[in-house]
Amino acid sequence: MKNFETIVKRGSKCYAVVNGERMKISLEAAAKVRLKEGEMDDDSFADFCKLNDFCLCKKYLFDMISRRSWTEAGAKSYLLSKGYSHENVDKAVNMALEYGYLSDEQYAENYVSDRYKATGEHRLRRELKQRGVSDVIVAKTLEKADLGDEYERALALAVKRTEDRDKKLRTPKAKERVLRYLIWRGFEYETARRVIEDISE
Repeated sequence: MKNFETIVKRGSKCYAVVNGERMKISLEAAAKVRLKEGEMDDDSFADFCKLNDFCLCKKYLFDMISRRSWTEAGAKSYLLSKGYSHENVDKAVNMALEYGYLSDEQYAENYVSDRYKATGEHRLRRELKQRGVSDVIVAKTLEKADLGDEYERALALAVKRTEDRDKKLRTPKAKERVLRYLIWRGFEYETARRVIEDISE
């Protein structure tokens, strides 16, 4: 038998002292079983723990999503790192996907829209894949996005870079520095080289 010695609710948080040990409680799980102080048999306690863990995992996920956008893979990895079980993580993430709270397609569209002006397609593709977005979604997103001309974006970035630092591309070292910067930003080498040649004239 398990003895719920004390149940304390403070705002949206709740915990219980069970057989002398403190246990974090989901308000949703507590409401579903009408949790109260007193004894609970072992089977019922095991069932409650399973429900409680899932509800805590789900709440943590939905709190994460409310603060910023996540990919499916990113959300799963983070929840697992917090100690939630694979089973509960999968159930919570599937629920968020079903409700439309998680969407790799929407994440990719927002990511590209926020970064494309200062980022080449190569880097956008790599970063999305690193965040767990599938090749199919990445390709579809980049194809659909109105990125404009990559040369024009690289040119604008290089001009801004040299103007901000009040440095003209008079030396090979200065040219190499801006060339490396453009490549690091994800622009193709040939595009970056062409930009350096054009603004050096």
